[in-house]
Amino acid sequence: MTPANDARAAPPALAALLRAIDLACAAGAFLAALSAAALALILITEVVATSFFGWSQPWAVEYAIYLQCFVLFCGAGWTLRQGGHIRVAVVMQALPPAAARLLDMVGTVFALGVTGFASWALWQQLVRSVEFGSTSFYPMGTPLWIPQGLLTVGITLLALGFLARLVRLALRQQADLSAGLTGGGVE
Repeated sequence: MTPANDARAAPPALAALLRAIDLACAAGAFLAALSAAALALILITEVVATSFFGWSQPWAVEYAIYLQCFVLFCGAGWTLRQGGHIRVAVVMQALPPAAARLLDMVGTVFALGVTGFASWALWQQLVRSVEFGSTSFYPMGTPLWIPQGLLTVGITLLALGFLARLVRLALRQQADLSAGLTGGGVE
């Protein structure tokens, strides 16, 4: 079953929601890729500046930390759909298909609960940072809502990815685009 056929098997509104989540997660992955490139550029610039000119950029450490978070979390929802998260496939392969699907659903519900709570808590923190005008303690004094906002979006995308996975599992659709491949699991 191809991903295109996948979405058509669901009711139209649900298929549109799944496509929207997939597109949002892909946008998050694009942001993660841009963040990785910016992080590499910052680190290379910092190494060259300190090694050859004895000058350290005061903003490099601060923004490198933010970019690491974006790289880690903004692409996580897309990675989930691609089947790139680590899971123990040997257990799933040993179970009958119905039991494996049920175990996958239980794990997905648990992960959705954890990421849903994390997303909710981060949205609360983001709102407080905006209300209080919080800034970082680094020399740049970055308004904290900016990096917190991107981190919050990344965790929210992962939670949405788990929601889409749960819906696909409930509809007996292909949850991972890598189904049948050995990547993403521990064999």
